[in-house]
Amino acid sequence: MALLAGSACFAQSIYFNYTNGTEASYALVDVRKITFDDDVMNLHFNDGSLYSWHVSTIGYYQYDESLLNVQEWLNQANAWEVSVYPNPTDARLNLQFNVPVADDFSLSLHDAQGKLILDKKLGALPTGVHHEVLDLGHLPQGIYVCRIAGRQHTITKQIVKQ
Repeated sequence: MALLAGSACFAQSIYFNYTNGTEASYALVDVRKITFDDDVMNLHFNDGSLYSWHVSTIGYYQYDESLLNVQEWLNQANAWEVSVYPNPTDARLNLQFNVPVADDFSLSLHDAQGKLILDKKLGALPTGVHHEVLDLGHLPQGIYVCRIAGRQHTITKQIVKQ
Protein backbone atom coordinates (compact mmCIF):
# COMPACT_ATOMS: atom_id res chain seq x y z
CA MET A 1 0.00 0.00 0.00
CA ALA A 2 1.40 3.41 -0.93
CA LEU A 3 0.13 6.94 -0.66
CA LEU A 4 0.49 8.63 -4.02
CA ALA A 5 2.82 11.48 -3.15
CA GLY A 6 1.81 14.86 -4.45
CA SER A 7 -1.60 13.69 -5.58
CA ALA A 8 -4.24 16.36 -5.75
CA CYS A 9 -7.73 15.67 -4.57
CA PHE A 10 -9.74 18.47 -6.15
CA ALA A 11 -13.01 16.66 -5.53
CA GLN A 12 -12.16 16.52 -1.81
CA SER A 13 -12.47 12.76 -1.63
CA ILE A 14 -10.45 9.75 -0.61
CA TYR A 15 -10.16 7.09 -3.28
CA PHE A 16 -9.44 3.40 -2.67
CA ASN A 17 -8.37 0.74 -5.15
CA TYR A 18 -8.62 -2.67 -3.50
CA THR A 19 -6.53 -5.73 -4.28
CA ASN A 20 -9.67 -7.60 -5.44
CA GLY A 21 -10.11 -5.04 -8.25
CA THR A 22 -12.95 -3.05 -6.69
CA GLU A 23 -12.85 0.69 -6.02
CA ALA A 24 -14.50 3.10 -3.59
CA SER A 25 -14.52 6.83 -3.03
CA TYR A 26 -15.72 8.82 -0.03
CA ALA A 27 -16.30 12.57 0.23
CA LEU A 28 -13.89 14.13 2.71
CA VAL A 29 -16.64 16.43 3.91
CA ASP A 30 -18.21 13.29 5.43
CA VAL A 31 -14.95 11.98 6.97
CA ARG A 32 -14.05 13.15 10.49
CA LYS A 33 -10.66 11.42 10.65
CA ILE A 34 -8.55 8.50 9.45
CA THR A 35 -6.73 6.29 11.94
CA PHE A 36 -4.58 3.17 11.81
CA ASP A 37 -4.67 0.37 14.38
CA ASP A 38 -1.87 -2.08 13.66
CA ASP A 39 -2.71 -3.33 10.15
CA VAL A 40 -6.22 -1.85 9.99
CA MET A 41 -7.18 1.46 8.38
CA ASN A 42 -10.26 3.16 9.88
CA LEU A 43 -12.41 5.86 8.30
CA HIS A 44 -14.39 7.69 11.01
CA PHE A 45 -17.42 9.46 9.54
CA ASN A 46 -19.18 12.54 10.91
CA ASP A 47 -22.41 10.55 11.33
CA GLY A 48 -20.64 8.19 13.77
CA SER A 49 -20.18 5.28 11.35
CA LEU A 50 -16.81 3.59 10.99
CA TYR A 51 -15.41 1.71 7.99
CA SER A 52 -12.35 -0.47 8.51
CA TRP A 53 -10.10 -2.43 6.14
CA HIS A 54 -7.07 -4.61 6.68
CA VAL A 55 -4.26 -2.82 4.85
CA SER A 56 -3.45 -5.95 2.82
CA THR A 57 -6.81 -5.51 1.01
CA ILE A 58 -5.98 -1.97 -0.15
CA GLY A 59 -4.01 -1.82 -3.39
CA TYR A 60 -3.58 1.95 -2.99
CA TYR A 61 -5.42 5.01 -1.80
CA GLN A 62 -5.01 8.71 -2.43
CA TYR A 63 -6.07 11.91 -0.74
CA ASP A 64 -4.75 15.38 -0.05
CA GLU A 65 -3.64 15.19 3.58
CA SER A 66 -4.07 18.93 4.04
CA LEU A 67 -7.81 18.51 3.43
CA LEU A 68 -8.39 16.02 6.24
CA ASN A 69 -9.43 18.79 8.64
CA VAL A 70 -12.50 19.40 6.55
CA GLN A 71 -14.24 21.89 8.84
CA GLU A 72 -11.16 24.13 8.87
CA TRP A 73 -10.92 23.85 5.09
CA LEU A 74 -14.60 24.74 4.67
CA ASN A 75 -14.17 27.77 6.92
CA GLN A 76 -11.23 28.86 4.79
CA ALA A 77 -13.18 28.28 1.58
CA ASN A 78 -16.01 30.43 2.91
CA ALA A 79 -13.49 33.20 3.66
CA TRP A 80 -12.33 33.14 0.03
CA GLU A 81 -13.66 36.24 -1.71
CA VAL A 82 -12.97 37.37 -5.28
CA SER A 83 -14.10 40.60 -6.91
CA VAL A 84 -13.75 41.14 -10.66
CA TYR A 85 -14.42 44.65 -11.95
CA PRO A 86 -15.49 46.17 -14.19
CA ASN A 87 -17.30 43.21 -15.64
CA PRO A 88 -18.11 43.48 -18.49
CA THR A 89 -14.88 45.23 -19.42
CA ASP A 90 -13.44 46.68 -22.60
CA ALA A 91 -9.76 46.50 -21.61
CA ARG A 92 -8.54 46.74 -18.02
CA LEU A 93 -9.79 44.13 -15.54
CA ASN A 94 -9.18 44.34 -11.79
CA LEU A 95 -9.09 41.22 -9.66
CA GLN A 96 -9.17 41.56 -5.91
CA PHE A 97 -9.07 38.39 -3.86
CA ASN A 98 -8.77 37.40 -0.24
CA VAL A 99 -6.39 34.54 0.53
CA PRO A 100 -7.51 32.84 3.77
CA VAL A 101 -4.43 30.55 3.88
CA ALA A 102 -0.92 31.20 2.58
CA ASP A 103 -0.30 29.12 -0.55
CA ASP A 104 1.36 29.14 -3.98
CA PHE A 105 -1.07 30.63 -6.50
CA SER A 106 -1.40 30.97 -10.24
CA LEU A 107 -3.83 32.92 -12.39
CA SER A 108 -5.05 31.73 -15.76
CA LEU A 109 -7.46 33.03 -18.37
CA HIS A 110 -9.29 30.76 -20.82
CA ASP A 111 -11.54 31.57 -23.75
CA ALA A 112 -15.02 30.07 -24.14
CA GLN A 113 -13.57 27.00 -25.90
CA GLY A 114 -11.18 26.35 -23.00
CA LYS A 115 -8.05 27.58 -24.81
CA LEU A 116 -5.44 28.97 -22.42
CA ILE A 117 -4.96 32.68 -23.09
CA LEU A 118 -2.86 33.66 -20.06
CA ASP A 119 -0.96 31.70 -17.43
CA LYS A 120 0.63 33.79 -14.69
CA LYS A 121 2.41 32.43 -11.63
CA LEU A 122 1.57 34.58 -8.63
CA GLY A 123 3.92 32.63 -6.36
CA ALA A 124 3.67 32.26 -2.60
CA LEU A 125 1.04 34.64 -1.30
CA PRO A 126 0.47 35.31 2.39
CA THR A 127 -3.00 35.52 3.89
CA GLY A 128 -4.84 38.73 3.17
CA VAL A 129 -6.19 40.74 0.26
CA HIS A 130 -4.31 40.78 -3.07
CA HIS A 131 -4.87 42.73 -6.28
CA GLU A 132 -4.03 41.91 -9.90
CA VAL A 133 -4.72 43.91 -13.05
CA LEU A 134 -5.16 42.24 -16.44
CA ASP A 135 -5.05 44.06 -19.77
CA LEU A 136 -7.66 42.44 -22.01
CA GLY A 137 -7.58 45.19 -24.64
CA HIS A 138 -5.93 42.93 -27.23
CA LEU A 139 -8.57 40.17 -26.88
CA PRO A 140 -11.67 39.88 -29.07
CA GLN A 141 -15.12 40.36 -27.58
CA GLY A 142 -16.45 37.28 -25.87
CA ILE A 143 -16.75 35.32 -22.68
CA TYR A 144 -13.64 34.26 -20.77
CA VAL A 145 -13.02 32.31 -17.59
CA CYS A 146 -10.49 33.56 -15.05
CA ARG A 147 -9.08 30.92 -12.70
CA ILE A 148 -7.12 31.59 -9.51
CA ALA A 149 -5.65 28.36 -8.19
CA GLY A 150 -3.64 27.31 -5.18
CA ARG A 151 -2.71 23.82 -4.04
CA GLN A 152 -5.84 23.54 -1.90
CA HIS A 153 -8.39 25.83 -3.48
CA THR A 154 -9.44 26.99 -6.93
CA ILE A 155 -12.00 29.61 -7.85
CA THR A 156 -13.22 30.67 -11.27
CA LYS A 157 -14.98 33.80 -12.44
CA GLN A 158 -16.65 34.46 -15.77
CA ILE A 159 -15.43 37.59 -17.56
CA VAL A 160 -17.24 39.38 -20.39
CA LYS A 161 -15.04 41.31 -22.82
CA GLN A 162 -16.97 44.02 -24.73
